[in-house]
Amino acid sequence: MSRLQTIENRLKEINGTVFQELCDSYLTIRDNNYLAISRTGSQTGKQKTTKGTPDTFFQLPNGNYLYSEITTDTSTKNKLANDIKACFDPDKTKIPVEKIQEIILCFNWNIDQDKITELNTLAQSYKADVRIRYLMLQELALELHLNHRDLAHYYLGLPLDTGQIVSIENFIKEYDRASKGIATPLNNTFLHRESELEELSNAIDSHDFIILTGAPGVGKTKLALEAINNYLSKNHSFQAYCVSYKSHTLLDDLYQYFDVDKDYILFVDDANRIDAFEQITGFFKANRKGKLKIIITVRDYAFQEIGRKCQEFSTQRIDLFKLSDEQIIDIIKSKPFEILNPDYHKEIVRISDGNPRLAIMTSLLAKQEQNLYALHNVSDLFEKYFSTFIKDDGEFESPLNIKCLGLIAFFYTM
Repeated sequence: MSRLQTIENRLKEINGTVFQELCDSYLTIRDNNYLAISRTGSQTGKQKTTKGTPDTFFQLPNGNYLYSEITTDTSTKNKLANDIKACFDPDKTKIPVEKIQEIILCFNWNIDQDKITELNTLAQSYKADVRIRYLMLQELALELHLNHRDLAHYYLGLPLDTGQIVSIENFIKEYDRASKGIATPLNNTFLHRESELEELSNAIDSHDFIILTGAPGVGKTKLALEAINNYLSKNHSFQAYCVSYKSHTLLDDLYQYFDVDKDYILFVDDANRIDAFEQITGFFKANRKGKLKIIITVRDYAFQEIGRKCQEFSTQRIDLFKLSDEQIIDIIKSKPFEILNPDYHKEIVRISDGNPRLAIMTSLLAKQEQNLYALHNVSDLFEKYFSTFIKDDGEFESPLNIKCLGLIAFFYTM
């Protein structure tokens, strides 16, 4: 069962008093520009309803009023019509009819268009320009699902979404926003890797667990997303989500988003950086009717650990290697980099040594400085590139180890 369906079922079963609190909270959050709010249908200091018309009124900036009538009562005949009639009774509301600008009917079931037309006609027979809105089951469930999961957590007892399961579009936005010169953007043109793309696409067809490995910056993430989008275009029963890990438990989010009856692809980038990776493999092993394919990327120097955690599955490993000089030049000549000067090409190829991320980082530096000599000293650029290695392996934090690696790099020998 999906999270949206769970919210709908909880709303259908909700206590009337709790439902009134939920709707009041939602309406207050939706527009915080009210001059005054009065919950006439609730007892102050108690979680109990009381007789009052309307259940809640909001004074608008222009001095008019918005009424809300909130109900879970399906046993009373013409309940919604009776609520509208009561709103236009100044003896009950103590407010003149001409000051009523809008009425919102909140209820935990759905009505059809004919019923809406009937209720609109009734309301306009009292005041022709009054606006009637219907916050019924489906709309409220969608609002809670998409925009107000904190309210679903508080009033419906559903786990709070930690924002770690995201769409491909949101994953790319978060990735590009977080890159800041360390990771290359994902919204640039996809070039080359045609054979690797075909290999990965075939692997998705034939395997449910795929590990894409290679050096940092070699293009694993870009390739994986391209293959997933291609697969989705041909397999319409599948949906895809990505893990945007934020150092929090993942299982609650996974079970909220993944319906056991439907087909999904889950993309896990830089799996070696996820402390809760075992939760992903545990979720993969759970019983389900629909298909679940997991694609992960892992840096080559961290593959052994991740491979060990996945060895019980029939995994497909795909290795991604560095690009040729000609392919690097094609990338830096394309949008949005558009480095066309051959002198720059030579320096960028030398610095990147077949690594697309380094090539793009150098291209961005070249565009910023507009000076070829700026590429003769790229120590800051390499420091940014290798900073992520240090985070992945505590051994790199040792000054002695860094000195030893420096000597090895300089003399090319032990």
